Amino acid sequence: MLPAVQQKLSHMFICGIQSVSTDLEVRQRLVLCCFTFLAIINAYTMRLCLDFSLNQIVLECGGDKVDQSSRVPQVLNPKALPNWRLELAMRGRLKAGKEQSDQEHKKGIQKRPLKSRGTVIVNPPVQPNPPERISCSELWSRQTQSLVVMAFYVGYVLTHVPGGRLAEQYGGKWVLGVAILTSAMLTLLTPAAVRRGGPYALVGVRLLVGLCEGPCFPAVCALLAQWVPEQERGMLASCVLSGGEIGITMVQLVSGLLIAEQDWPMVYYLVGGGAVVWFLGFTLVCYSTPDHCPFIQNEEREYIRCNTSASLLLISSREVRERRQGEAEEEESNRELDAAEVPAGTAAPWRSMLTSTPLWALISASMQLEFQQKLPQELQVLLEEVSSRGSSLWDDLPATFALIAPHIGNWLASLSSGRLSDHLIAQQILTRTQCRRLMSWLVFICGSMYMLQSKEDGARIWSVLAMGAYYGGIKLLPLDMSPNYAGTLMGISGGLGALPALLMPYLEQLETDYALVSGVRTALVVIGASYISGDVQAFNQPEEPE
Repeated sequence: MLPAVQQKLSHMFICGIQSVSTDLEVRQRLVLCCFTFLAIINAYTMRLCLDFSLNQIVLECGGDKVDQSSRVPQVLNPKALPNWRLELAMRGRLKAGKEQSDQEHKKGIQKRPLKSRGTVIVNPPVQPNPPERISCSELWSRQTQSLVVMAFYVGYVLTHVPGGRLAEQYGGKWVLGVAILTSAMLTLLTPAAVRRGGPYALVGVRLLVGLCEGPCFPAVCALLAQWVPEQERGMLASCVLSGGEIGITMVQLVSGLLIAEQDWPMVYYLVGGGAVVWFLGFTLVCYSTPDHCPFIQNEEREYIRCNTSASLLLISSREVRERRQGEAEEEESNRELDAAEVPAGTAAPWRSMLTSTPLWALISASMQLEFQQKLPQELQVLLEEVSSRGSSLWDDLPATFALIAPHIGNWLASLSSGRLSDHLIAQQILTRTQCRRLMSWLVFICGSMYMLQSKEDGARIWSVLAMGAYYGGIKLLPLDMSPNYAGTLMGISGGLGALPALLMPYLEQLETDYALVSGVRTALVVIGASYISGDVQAFNQPEEPE
């Protein structure tokens, strides 16, 4: 009885969505792009919410509110008590201003009977070796804070390539959905982990969040390869992949406003809750391929097939069986799928990929351009300036807008560069490779101009143009080079490209001490701009099983 009701409700839901899509002429590829765009925003907000709230976490020092008079609360030394649960339980017994002196702790008070009106009182024994207490600044040292920040990127790097392969073999929908959902649940648990386990528990949680978020970009690329026609790749894909700029803007506003008005855990609850809501909508209306989507109109499905099937030659036998079951009446469609079928055990062409010059050019460009900006420091400076004037971010909107405007400009510039790329290729003014290299050289030129004029007014426009060209050119290369293995290519380039973020504290110091580091960064961009390719590579063809 219950399965029948469930099936009927599911049928009614699908029919309702189809009716709305037909009446409003909703294009399902745009729906998928909107949800993947929101997925990138969620991924960035969950990644960066710690960077913007770490200062408040340190001040709170694992759950104890900061003593406004000294700003240095006392907590127990984790070396004295490795068990964090025991440490936190004992720490609750300590009260500021009522602690006994160190001399009294060192001298054991022996039991002695005292007569008071016929009553004998025995003083309770004092532990001879009380736990050592250190200041919050020692517990949350600079090294510990760096470890907390770096923990995310350790996990983030490790799961890029596995996530891409899973998305290619089993579909990007559930790989992306599960990645965002698990990251959201861990984000919601972060405040409790900090207050119950201290910095080392936070390191563990952030490591897990990084492991969960690693597959996000590769899974998004696998979805875009299936849904976005080549003629619209520049506009739609750059819009989606540049969603991180909007995510940076949102986490800046949310963190700044909530931290100023509310307790810091509210940032995590809002960000994690938003990701859970996204997951529910995404799983209801989005699918891994157009052939699996029950809401898409036949005209749009055929349009996507005609403009992606030329390079999408690899289809797993599992997908073929599902398509045959759903379209048994369409004999012609089944014949096309038979021609495209390959064994399920087909392996990725690792040797061809790793010896590809265009791929290593993509990696070198990604490693240079993933050097992150000092976003938390910029926000912290702004919050201190606003607080010193006795106002809030709402009251000082010009300063807030000055902080978020460049990231909004980056996103708008990416839309413009992506649309320009589509136009140049469609009009055969430039080939796809020439267009991607043009955008890469614009990244290099505009980035160099920004570095030369960074202290002058209006220099930020060069940075905006550089980031727009990056999203409209270099970021699209995995889709260009191999639609079949776009997830794997994004995993390789994105995973290695994230290494600078993992080593950021050390690289910043090296760049300050040695001018050679800046020269290496420049060389990486030049190499990338010179050798990247927008043509479909030979390894896009599936390897025949032995």
